[in-house]
Amino acid sequence: MDSYVQFTITFLLFVSLILPLTTFVHELGHALTALLLFKEPVGIRLGNSIKGSGFKVGKLTIKIQPLSGFVGFVDYPIPKDKNNSVLHALILIAGPVFSFTLCLFSYMLITFLDFQFIINYLLKSIMNASLAQFIFTIIPIRYPSLFGSYRGMPSDGYRVMKLMMKWREIANTNRGKPD
Repeated sequence: MDSYVQFTITFLLFVSLILPLTTFVHELGHALTALLLFKEPVGIRLGNSIKGSGFKVGKLTIKIQPLSGFVGFVDYPIPKDKNNSVLHALILIAGPVFSFTLCLFSYMLITFLDFQFIINYLLKSIMNASLAQFIFTIIPIRYPSLFGSYRGMPSDGYRVMKLMMKWREIANTNRGKPD
C-alpha cells in the first residue's frame, strides 16, 4: 500500500474511531466514579460543542459530537454539604486510571492472543493513544495552546496536586491550634 494512503487511513481511523474511544473510556472513568460516590446525574460530552446527539443510561447522559477527536469533558456535581475534596480527587484520578487500564488491556490482548493484522494494528493504536492520554492527563500541567480546546486548562494530575496542596495547607493550619 502506498505510504500516503496508509497515512491517510491511519489518520482517519485515529480521528474517527481511536481517539474518541480512548477519550470516552477516560471520561467514563470520571463519570462512573462520580456516579458511585455521589449518586447524582453525570454527563459525558465528547467534542467541543455542547450540542450533539445524546442518550441516557440511568443517571448518565452521553453526548457525542462526530469526529470529536481527543476532546471530552465530564460534568458532575460535587455536593456542598460536606468536605468532598478526597472524593473529588478520586473522581479526578479515575480518568487516567481508566486510560492506563485500557492501555494494559490492549497490551495483553496483543501479547497473548493472535489477531489478524488489522485488529492487531487497531489494538496497538488504542494502546498507544490510551498510554499517551494517561501520561498527558496524569502529569500536573496546564495545557499549552497545542492542546486546542484544553488550552490553559489544568490536567487531572494538576487538579489533584492542587487539592493535595490545599489538604497540606489545612493540615499545617490545624497543627498549630490547641485541642
